This record gives sequence, C-alpha cells and structure tokens, in this order.
Amino acid sequence: MADEQSSGHSFPGRAALPRDPHRPLYHFTPPSGWLNDPNGITHHGGRWHLYYQHNPYRPQWGHIHWGHASSADLVAWRDEPLALAPTPGSADEHGCFSGSFAVVGGLPTLYYTGCSGGGQAQCRATSRDLVSWQKDPGHPIIPHPPEGVRHDDFRDPYVFRHGAWWYLALGASLDHDRGAVLLYRSANGVDWAYRHVLYAATRTDQGVMWECPNVFPIGERWVLIVSVAPNLGARYFVGTFEDERFVPEREGLLDSDGGAFAHLTARGGDGRRLQWAWLNEQRHQDLIDPGGWAGALSVPRELSLQEGDLRVVPAAEVALYRGGAVLDGEVVLGSGAPHAFEGRHLDLGLRVEPGNESPVQVTLLRSPNGAEETVVTYHPEARQLRIDRSRSSLDARTNGDTQRAHLALRRGEGLDLRVLLDGSVLEVYANGRVCLSSRVYPTRAESVQGLVTAAGPTRARVQVWTMNGGIRAS
Repeated sequence: MADEQSSGHSFPGRAALPRDPHRPLYHFTPPSGWLNDPNGITHHGGRWHLYYQHNPYRPQWGHIHWGHASSADLVAWRDEPLALAPTPGSADEHGCFSGSFAVVGGLPTLYYTGCSGGGQAQCRATSRDLVSWQKDPGHPIIPHPPEGVRHDDFRDPYVFRHGAWWYLALGASLDHDRGAVLLYRSANGVDWAYRHVLYAATRTDQGVMWECPNVFPIGERWVLIVSVAPNLGARYFVGTFEDERFVPEREGLLDSDGGAFAHLTARGGDGRRLQWAWLNEQRHQDLIDPGGWAGALSVPRELSLQEGDLRVVPAAEVALYRGGAVLDGEVVLGSGAPHAFEGRHLDLGLRVEPGNESPVQVTLLRSPNGAEETVVTYHPEARQLRIDRSRSSLDARTNGDTQRAHLALRRGEGLDLRVLLDGSVLEVYANGRVCLSSRVYPTRAESVQGLVTAAGPTRARVQVWTMNGGIRAS
C-alpha cells in the first residue's frame, strides 16, 4: 500500500485552511492535520525528500502515516502524496512510526517502526520513484526486542552503511529504566541480527528512554544523537565507532530545555550533514483545532565539529527566504532609544563585540503597551541565554515558561546571535554552540514590535530581514 489517496480519502490542502497568523511561512508544516518527527530525509536523484510523521485526518496525534514533501534547493518545497499508511491486520495497523532512508542494492528503502496492539516491530518498504512505496511482504523484519527491552520501548530504526555491513540503530530503554541504542547488523539490508547495546545512559539526567537515534561520521569522528524521553530534549555524543562499539569522548546538548525533539540528519550531495527537528505545539488543543494544522519542523541545520564539539547553525539556504532589510548597521546599544523593527516573520543577526559585560536583549512580538512580548536575553555574568515567555501570550492556554541554555563565551569571543522568527516558531542560535527552540502565540494583531537593547553601552552590529515562504501544494 503506497498512499492513502488510493483508499478514497481526500484531505484539505494548504489553501483550504483558514488564515492563521501563528502558522509559519518558511518552517515546514503539514498541508493540514498533524505533524511530528521528521523521517527518512534524503538527498536522492537531485532532490531533497522530506518524510514526516503525519495524521492527515485531524490536527492531533493518532492514525500515524508518513507524509512527504520534496525540494530541489531546500527553499521551495512541494507536497507529495502520502508515502506510508497503516495496513489493517498488519504489524503497522496502529501506526507507521519513525524511521530512516537508505539505498540498499540500488533500491530506495524506508525502515520504520510499526505499531500494533501496543507492541512495536521494525518494518521495511521499497520504491522506484520515492513517491509510491511497497511494504515488504515479509514484514516485520525485526519482530521482537532483545531480552531486557519491553515491546513498547523499541523504535525508530536508523540505518547506515559502514565497511561491508549494513547497521541498524534502534532507540530503546533497558528495563524501562535507562535509555539505550541497540545495534543490529545485516549483509543485505533485509535479514538482521542483533549484536548488542551500542551505547546506554550512564546517568539519570540522560533519560529513561532514547528515541530517534542517529549514528554518523563527521570527518574522523563519529556522532551519536538521541532524543531523550521524557521531554529532556536531545543529547549528542562525539567519539569513535570501531569493532561495532561506540566510545564517547565528548557530550553535549542539542536544543537545550526540550524545545525540539526527534532530530534527524541526512548527508547532502555536497557532503554537508544537515539536520531537522520537530517543534511541537505548546498550546491547548482548543486553540489548535480551528486552524486545522499542528506541528512544525526546524529549518535545516548544518552540523560540523569545532574543537571536538558539535557545531549547529542554520543552513545557508535559510537566507534565501529573506526579503528586505529592516535594520542593518553598526550601533551602540543601551545609549539612547532602542533599535526598533516590526514583523512576525524575521531573520535577525546580532553580533556584540568581545568583552561586553552588559545583558543584551532582543524583544519580539511586543504589543504597543507591552502586555504581550517575548524576550531573548544573554546574561554575560550568568553565562546564560534565555527566552522569557512569561508575557508571550495573554491566553493562559499556552506555555509561558522561560527556556534557558548555558553559554560561556571564550576569551576574546563576542556574542553572535541568530534569531529566526516565523509566526509561532522561534529558533535562537548562539555562537554555533547553543540552540533554543520555542513556540509563542501572541493574541493581539498589533503584537509585532521588536526591539534590540542592552543594559549598558554595548557596541554591536544589528541586521534584521523580513522573510518569505517556500512551501507549495503538489
């Protein structure tokens, strides 16, 4: 079974939904219905293919299919037919959960978790055109977890090639107590043998369950990324992968404070390692339903290693969404009127000279009386980056907690902020080492003001651009 269209169902497209000021323009959202994890992302045949967890029936989790979009340039995206749908009476009858893409024996292949009766098993589908998919008649290919892993703690296969073997990394929990990644091996990509635990949590703050594992090389090092449940964001490890063992040397956080989840990487035709993540709704279902959609993905992010740590920045293509420049110049913050701008869809760059000791603040989506506003602040003394959402919305049915990330600037290093605002989506990158992802929902149409300020005289360069959209119906 390839896509749900063959079953006679039809679903509203983007143009059929009501106008929603909270809906992003340049961050990917589903045509309608629900979106969560990015799946099976690949650059193949000259196009990027983005698959994702999708409920086409309504904007809430359930009836999970694989949605599909494609792009030649990471800027203009085209909705494609649904790729996978649950098959009644099969291992995926209650949902086609997350997974990955590989070309096995010249044949494009999706690996994913099927859910049935509360249990989870690993499944496979193949295609010639990356649009119409045929499920393996012998699936599931991995029906049961190994000893010590529950049937509902066993998901999200990530398949990669290394040496003469195919490997499959699975998210898991050991005894429902400790997050882990399981390692399987195959000569043909169909028949899999369990090897051992590739790596597992060594501390309680590393989580009970590890989901959506990614295992890949950057240069001479290997990177392991896991999404940590419950709601602890994502964690990365940098180390070695030899003799089917991963040995970590460095560790860090992605999207501190749990603002994004289910990170998935893919290698582009130019060799770059790009990554997407799911930005969940942070408002009550009563506020979601009228818009007819839920969930967004981060912009594509480029990963690299810098001094042994993982560096994360928006892909260069994000700048292609820019419209006109609203602000662009060298300024002295904190020495007079704040530097003001307006908009709901913006790209902001702020570079502060080294040695600054004053807190620097970017205010977004502010109403004229200040009743609504979202405030991004870097506190040099506390070495902390914050997104204060306590006044982001006058509607109490939205999340308003403050998100935080540790950022210690090195000697001679200035602050380098990149702030991406897109309707309800906010991504803040700092110095390539820290990322905070958030969702904000102001209620007033006039909550569009922005300000850049500092607590004391601070030399900086401020750049602000308006942003356009890039998602089109098929």
